[in-house]
Amino acid sequence: MDRATTTRSRFRGRALRALAVTGAGALLLAALPGVASADEGGGGRTWDVRPGQSIQAAVDAARSGDTIRIAPGTYREAVCVVGKGLTIQGAGSERTKIRWDRGTEPARTPCWEATNAADLEDDDAILADNVSAFFFLNPDKPVTVKDLQTRDHTANGVAAWGANGFTVTGTKGIGHDRYGILAANSRHIHIVGNVEEGVDRARRGQAPDAGTAGISVGDSANSAALVAGNRVRGYNLGVFLRESSGGRVDANHLSGNCVGILVFDDSGTEIPDRTRNVEGGDWRITANVSTANNRFCLQGREGDQRISGVGMAVVNASNVQISANVFRDNVPTLPPPPGVVVPPNAPPLTFPSGGLVMLTFPPPPPPAPQGIANPGQVTQVSTVANWFGNNVALRPVFATPGGPPTGARLEQMDIYVGDTRDNPFLGQPGPGLEFRHNHCDASYPANICGQPYPV
Repeated sequence: MDRATTTRSRFRGRALRALAVTGAGALLLAALPGVASADEGGGGRTWDVRPGQSIQAAVDAARSGDTIRIAPGTYREAVCVVGKGLTIQGAGSERTKIRWDRGTEPARTPCWEATNAADLEDDDAILADNVSAFFFLNPDKPVTVKDLQTRDHTANGVAAWGANGFTVTGTKGIGHDRYGILAANSRHIHIVGNVEEGVDRARRGQAPDAGTAGISVGDSANSAALVAGNRVRGYNLGVFLRESSGGRVDANHLSGNCVGILVFDDSGTEIPDRTRNVEGGDWRITANVSTANNRFCLQGREGDQRISGVGMAVVNASNVQISANVFRDNVPTLPPPPGVVVPPNAPPLTFPSGGLVMLTFPPPPPPAPQGIANPGQVTQVSTVANWFGNNVALRPVFATPGGPPTGARLEQMDIYVGDTRDNPFLGQPGPGLEFRHNHCDASYPANICGQPYPV
């Protein structure tokens, strides 16, 4: 055997042994729960997960920048991602389904404990009501979740805290107890083309309970958020912009909620940092359809706010542009459903209803709760070229001008700007409220629909 033949034989032998080792490694990798294969790609490795395997195991094995690709099927999981930016990709919102068996006690993870720590309303020893389908805690790279369905989780569908780059597209969320999609303390947010459906889990005779909001951006300064092309129905709130600033809400369809869109500066937080205070505002809200948001729900930090029939509300926020939207058929459900306790001589609603509502809530009396500051007045809101139709409010009836209300009646209300003259529990609106070229028929004060509002 000449030298060339020997060299070729030895090379061939090494190559065969290498292939054998690689094959054995691939078989071993395929056997790991949740990791069916790993292939190098331009954006990091891709980890494939098939039915019967663990998404959490794939997440734990992955590094920031990797992709978790989930095959069609149903997965009963709640996935915690700590410090990693990943792409989670399903095979379609009706093909890849992430479910949770309610009542299951989850494993202790930093995600569920962080959610629990930020929630002042539940038992700190219980984590079962704090699980999400996917929760990204302080990811160090951008996060993407797309083309899958989440269902029945006791906290959120898809949530991120502390993300710089959070994209959720093509997903469907059903029946989450808090948020379908939540971006908290995050920036560069894109929530586009998703469907969120609330599920009322109240038993007969109990107060309605359908989850806080389908989509929320909270505690996020200069969020650079785009919330566009989503459909949200059946939640307490459709789109909730709470103590956040700097983004767009475009071309969403909101129906069957208690409030279609709520821009709210409450100076509280839903993250563990109680000292954080973001001034809510600087939102552009364009070309949305908010229709028949007629659910009745209990909202507020204490769950004592009775709300129904609101197309959109701006509360204590500043610098909001509202243009080319449709607000129609937002009519409150009355009387309140069974399980809602209304104190004697109190109105059935504590939050004004109507197509578009603007309110200033005065600060709580001192001493203010920890982390709660004066959120300020509603100011600098431009309302231009919107279409209003068949929106209704429950309005007080006065026997004598300036006297106490003696009852209430339903009447048309396309735009309502609340003040102390109409409701002693409200503060006065601030300057810069502008109304131009809107199609509307009834408002408070009465001159809003007919000419520019002089505030």
